[in-house]
Amino acid sequence: MNDVPEILLAHHLKALKLPTFLREHQKLARQCAAEGMDHVRYLARLVELELIDRERRMVERRIKAAK
Repeated sequence: MNDVPEILLAHHLKALKLPTFLREHQKLARQCAAEGMDHVRYLARLVELELIDRERRMVERRIKAAK
């Protein structure tokens, strides 16, 4: 039953279309915990990663569409 919160989180992140959150949240949580960062900084980093990835995908789509 310990996996239930992780499964539920994965389901919600997919439904919200946050693939970078889904892919990076565990690794980043461990890294932030090791660095002693609070939850706000953890979330800020995670959001930043999501935004960077979305911008990268948007550029890729535009380049593909322009060809």
